[in-house]
Amino acid sequence: MIGTTQWSRLVLPLRSAAAKKVPAFYYTTPNLVFRGFARSSGPAPSEESPEDKARTFIVSLGHEQRIAKGVVDALSASGLGGGALLSTVRIMSGRVEIGEDAGLEALIAAVEQDLSRKEGKKAVKFWCVPPDAWDSAEREDSEEEGQSDNEDHDKMQEAAFLVEAFQGMSITDVAKFGEGKGSEVLREYIECACSGIMACSTCHVVIGDKWFGQVGDAEEAEQDMLDLAYNPKRTSRLACNIVLTEKLDGVMIKLPRGANNMMDHIPFED
Repeated sequence: MIGTTQWSRLVLPLRSAAAKKVPAFYYTTPNLVFRGFARSSGPAPSEESPEDKARTFIVSLGHEQRIAKGVVDALSASGLGGGALLSTVRIMSGRVEIGEDAGLEALIAAVEQDLSRKEGKKAVKFWCVPPDAWDSAEREDSEEEGQSDNEDHDKMQEAAFLVEAFQGMSITDVAKFGEGKGSEVLREYIECACSGIMACSTCHVVIGDKWFGQVGDAEEAEQDMLDLAYNPKRTSRLACNIVLTEKLDGVMIKLPRGANNMMDHIPFED
């Protein structure tokens, strides 16, 4: 896991690139253009500092003010400031419209975990069952009738590995940015091709029967993605939509043998 104090190694190249932006720093999407300052013929420049604009930009991506402040503080500590900092934040956000991140997501995750530690948030433990420890192979629906997790519960518990993470993190967040041995192992099994915007099924997991009532059913949009997943089950969910809470402490999650990555077939423009 990369701590916020180590980010200077990653942002220095971005800082150099940002400093060369002339005459203003631009971040574009198909529908949006952000400018670092107003044209001389336009309205008076905003009184917001570049750091304020960077925080506002991060909040516009759906993050809390405290996270935005933590990100700006981390970049400032690495030596960035002013327009270079703002430009770097926009560059690191990647192509937001298709969920393609360029480093901001990892920095935000590091900041969130640092804040969780300082705020004394409780850790949640959950068990992950590898694919070879349960019947994860594809089979016909008729063959699944009468099958129950309880039959192999002891075997699954013995084979499962323990993962620990802070409340408020999704299972996908833990797989991508979590700390500790359990998170490292989980990272080998779960990917997230869409960066968590629920546009794929690569983070598909199966909840143990005993815990499904606590986790709950998928909503319609999530179910549409699950229909495209590898061998979906009655208790299938997308890991990006399972947020750790105190009531999920001890939950058992079964990891599928494969993943269907539809993102591989989408012709994104460079």
